[in-house]
Amino acid sequence: MAVRSTVDFGYRYRVGWHVLVGAVAIPLAIAIAADVTVALGQRLLALGTLAVIVACYALVAPRAMENRDERWGAAYFAVLAVVFPLLLAIAPIGGALLFALCPQLFVMVARWRVRLPLLLILYAELAWAMVARAGVSRYTLAMVGVTVLVPMTVTILVGAYLTGIREQNRKRAALIEELTRTRAALERAGHEAGVHAERERLAAEIHDTLAQGFTSILMLAQVARTTLLRDPTAADGQLDILEKTARENLAEARSLIAASAPVDLTGRGLADALDRLAARHTRDTGTRVEVSIVGERSGAPTGTDIALLRTAQEALANVGKHAAATAVRMELRHDSGLMALAVTDDGQGFDPAAVRGGYGLLGMRTRASSLGGTCTVRSAPGQGTTVRVELPPTPAEQAAHSLQPVLDLSSTRSTTERAEPPR
Repeated sequence: MAVRSTVDFGYRYRVGWHVLVGAVAIPLAIAIAADVTVALGQRLLALGTLAVIVACYALVAPRAMENRDERWGAAYFAVLAVVFPLLLAIAPIGGALLFALCPQLFVMVARWRVRLPLLLILYAELAWAMVARAGVSRYTLAMVGVTVLVPMTVTILVGAYLTGIREQNRKRAALIEELTRTRAALERAGHEAGVHAERERLAAEIHDTLAQGFTSILMLAQVARTTLLRDPTAADGQLDILEKTARENLAEARSLIAASAPVDLTGRGLADALDRLAARHTRDTGTRVEVSIVGERSGAPTGTDIALLRTAQEALANVGKHAAATAVRMELRHDSGLMALAVTDDGQGFDPAAVRGGYGLLGMRTRASSLGGTCTVRSAPGQGTTVRVELPPTPAEQAAHSLQPVLDLSSTRSTTERAEPPR
């Protein structure tokens, strides 16, 4: 996206250039028309010449200023170099037109090697007109120095100043354009990163909830199909479990759509959710799961609770699919704000370094890392598996923990004051 300079003398002040030309040309035309010392035909010729100069300005100058193509400016001043002497020959007062022409030169023509020759030609024509009319004398030469050399020197200095400002604004415009492109690129990158993070979050949620639920439904359906032929009564109970599992999965799906807390945490603490999860796993697989809670923690479900619950769900799902375990132990420990969950089974174990692909272990590690925690897996073939996740306290928990000694001290003082008898 192109960015125009904040101080573009050709575009932003276009009306000002028109006003400048009019402020010089109109009084000049009036002065030429009112000069009765000049013949009427010469006055009309001078006015026509002035009109040609103004017409050239109207046709060429706006393009030269706005398009920044100095070829238009060079052509414009080449025409002026031919027409201007004719105006000076008839009406030397036409030299006042340089007040409008010289600033235009520094806006329309960018290179000094083009500017200077054009500027010297215009002032040389003015000097020629003065000498041709007054003759060569010391007085004439002095007047040329005052009315030509001094203004030309001032014009060059002012032009250099204007050129410096234009160059600064050109660089500023380029910088703004670069910053605009960079900001747009950062916005796109941020959007893409947000989309990727949200996709990863949904993938983890679906893997840890719906996918595990569908796996359980599939296993229960297979067991019910096998049992149905030999014991319809037992199959009916298994179908009840299958229906209950499907309803729980539907509730998880609705919770995921609403971006709310997991169903097991709704209105309950993490300890209760782990108990329900353990009971459900035992019911579905027959594998006994023991839950141990060390320490107390109160409060509504947080990101820490959700991460630990999802870790427990994934760890139990892996036990059911791969471990062939007979017993599982889940231990939740809360000590000084640090939350730790360990899921240990007595199954066949595996070599963690040999695991390739899959989303389960990666999802657990990603969840823990996003909360500033760690996830470690200890296992070996034939020796069972332990998955341990440790998560630091949240800022709110840290603040509450730091205020607890003050609250305890305040409570102690209040109790002492109430116990002390009046004197």
